[in-house]
Amino acid sequence: MIFGLGLWELLLLGVIIVAIFGLNRVPHIARNAGRVYGLRQRLKRQYPWLSRVPWLSRFFR
Repeated sequence: MIFGLGLWELLLLGVIIVAIFGLNRVPHIARNAGRVYGLRQRLKRQYPWLSRVPWLSRFFR
C-alpha cells in the first residue's frame, strides 16, 4: 500500500491522470513532482525552523 491506497486505487488514479493530461504529459508531470519533492527535502534540511511555523508545518513534517 502506497499512501494508504491499494493496487486498484493506484491503477484507477493512473488512468484518470492519463485521461486528463494525456500520455505525452505524464512524464513531465512526474519529473516536476520529483523536483518539487526534492526541493521540499532540501528546504527541510537547510531550514529546520520551517516545521515550527504554524501555517508551514504541514508541508515540512
